[in-house]
Amino acid sequence: MLNLTTEFMRIAPGEKPTNKKASPVVVCHIDETTMFEDQHESSSTIRNVIQEKYGHFSFISHPIEDVFNPEFAGGELFDKTFEAVSGSSNDDYEYFVRTTKDSSLGNVDRLKCLFSNISKNTAKEDLYWHIKMAMLVSVARREGCSFIYLADSSTRQAIKMISMTAKGRGYSTPMDIGVANDTCFKDIVIIRPMKDMLSKEIGLYNRFCGLDKYVIAPTDWTTKMPAKSSIDRLTEGFLVTLERDFPSTVSTISRTASKLTVPSDMDVTKKCAICLMPRQPDIAAWRKRITVTDVLDGSTPEGCGSNGQCCGGGSCGSEAPMIDLNQHLCYSCQVNLNEYKQAAVEALPPYTVRAVNDEDRDERLRSQIEDFLLKDDDDADTNKSL
Repeated sequence: MLNLTTEFMRIAPGEKPTNKKASPVVVCHIDETTMFEDQHESSSTIRNVIQEKYGHFSFISHPIEDVFNPEFAGGELFDKTFEAVSGSSNDDYEYFVRTTKDSSLGNVDRLKCLFSNISKNTAKEDLYWHIKMAMLVSVARREGCSFIYLADSSTRQAIKMISMTAKGRGYSTPMDIGVANDTCFKDIVIIRPMKDMLSKEIGLYNRFCGLDKYVIAPTDWTTKMPAKSSIDRLTEGFLVTLERDFPSTVSTISRTASKLTVPSDMDVTKKCAICLMPRQPDIAAWRKRITVTDVLDGSTPEGCGSNGQCCGGGSCGSEAPMIDLNQHLCYSCQVNLNEYKQAAVEALPPYTVRAVNDEDRDERLRSQIEDFLLKDDDDADTNKSL
């Protein structure tokens, strides 16, 4: 993608330098060395390639554990984290938490604690990608970028289309795989310029242009693992195998996916706290229709004392309101939360805690003043009476 961008921005002889076809480009690399030791030289290698071959591009590298730094939690100090309420469980899609003071763990230890306490590779891969995407959005805003270019190929888009549907992410699929996503973030557009290129075509292009020596193979939890190690890995193996005998499989899926559109009534202000994608409304109501257990009331936390009140201990946090974490997550992230142990929930990145805390605060404030708010129907009745 860097080579194609360079060719696109190249100024032809006789063309005025002012007629640039794109704004200055910033290359952002998320260093994954902390989680995967095989990537320990990736940052320095990519930096050398940028300096040697694409010196006109700026280069920024952030280790993935930087997601716990204040700048990735809204740009200001945010010293809160989740504390799972005793007895919480996501078996009935209810997971109650409180916000408390930030963890004393360092960034690296907290990152390792987070992923070591997630049981399934599918949930790990999803959270890992959401963290990297959140970091890219934060870096883009900091650098004043209006666009984020992702090098997703047509093959990758087809895999994501099938796997996301299997994981219950159909509501946000048009934004996750569309060529341009200008819906999720009001100040940033996510572009996928290589959406119509097969992975095989990209491999041939790299070889003909002498770029294959710069390619760094990615590493994750399913590397050198069986196909059934995760949903994404299984989908990839299925489509790649099917493509051998039916070469039009990937292109057919990609063309079908490109026809998906964002619902006109989508509320983009209600976002999932983990993936930052708009979440479908009334998920809780649908859950209640298929659930036979009683639903706890998250607005009235149970006291820790014998009479239901606070015990008065100095470290007691029962005065903090309980929050049902699932109320702030999309359906897919709710399903993944089933694989999170308590330590993983308490080690979630600050941007997640901040999103839940801010939305819960706004909802509580709105509930307090709701009786004093004028609705559209009230305005119409007032005009009629006048």
